[in-house]
Amino acid sequence: MRFGLWYHLRNPTPWKQPSVQLYADTLAQIEAAEPLGYDSVWTSEHHFVEDGYLPSSLLFLAAVAARTSRVRLGTLILLLPLHHPLRVAEDAAVLDLISNGRVDLGVAAGYRVEEFEAFQVPHKERGARMDEGLAILQGAWADGPFSHEGKAYSFRDVNVTPKPLQKPVPIFMGGQSRAAIRRAAKYGCHLLPSSTTEFNLVEVYHEALREHGRDPADFRIKCFRPVYCCEDRERGWDEVKAHYLYQHNLYRRWYREAGDSDAGELTNPDDLPRSSYIVGTPDDCERAIQDLHRDVPFDEFMFWASPPGFPIEQSTRSVELFAREVIPRFAGGPAAGG
Repeated sequence: MRFGLWYHLRNPTPWKQPSVQLYADTLAQIEAAEPLGYDSVWTSEHHFVEDGYLPSSLLFLAAVAARTSRVRLGTLILLLPLHHPLRVAEDAAVLDLISNGRVDLGVAAGYRVEEFEAFQVPHKERGARMDEGLAILQGAWADGPFSHEGKAYSFRDVNVTPKPLQKPVPIFMGGQSRAAIRRAAKYGCHLLPSSTTEFNLVEVYHEALREHGRDPADFRIKCFRPVYCCEDRERGWDEVKAHYLYQHNLYRRWYREAGDSDAGELTNPDDLPRSSYIVGTPDDCERAIQDLHRDVPFDEFMFWASPPGFPIEQSTRSVELFAREVIPRFAGGPAAGG
């Protein structure tokens, strides 16, 4: 199994520091993590968030590329409908070239109405723009010029240059709805499910791949969760729970504004669903990952390395302890640890 680190670079008011310091500390942490055995670094994207949520994933990953030599560089995720897909194709190609072929492009449709309104993209068109965007990315990275005629984008005889080193850059689809999974299969995308589902995600994905004449063995599924690896489970929970509460409530508000949920916010961090977070000793982390893998046979586990406002010293200790005590247990595959 492979392991990666996932970053949002959020800087909320209760723990606010200069953004330049947050970025410098995060890049230093990533640079130090590569020789510890991590395989990838992933960044997310949102816009106009009061805590400074990273708005430019590919640009940040270019800085990571300059400081590393081996780890893969992934977006988890890039909000494809908010960008012109030709520009995404160009930017991803440049990043792939300067990183010597290390890019994984994770994309999703997005959901925050505020973002779509600000970029003057109709929220109701995001699914259709995903379809067009994926088709354009694939055409852009193929040899020679290509044309596209769609509702959102139309052009003739465009030749995106330079081409990426990888042929092509792997594309991962974010989401866990049946529609997202089927879209991933249709366009030959790997999968980045954001949570467990009430249906058999793998079964639906593999069936859809076969319907499109694709071999499921050629496609990968990755898993990601918040993780705080520490020496004592309860003490660790006390250290990190306020930061998880902030994150939990912000997402609840966003889902409510998007009409996807009517759940209210929590005031007590001890009311958080602890099963959504992996907090504990290396043994606890190993067991939790094994349990997740029994439900979804992923090939890589990425963890949210630094919750909003969490001290860099503590998150670095977690990253180091996980690398030292957890990663080696999976060296022979998912079951190697026990």
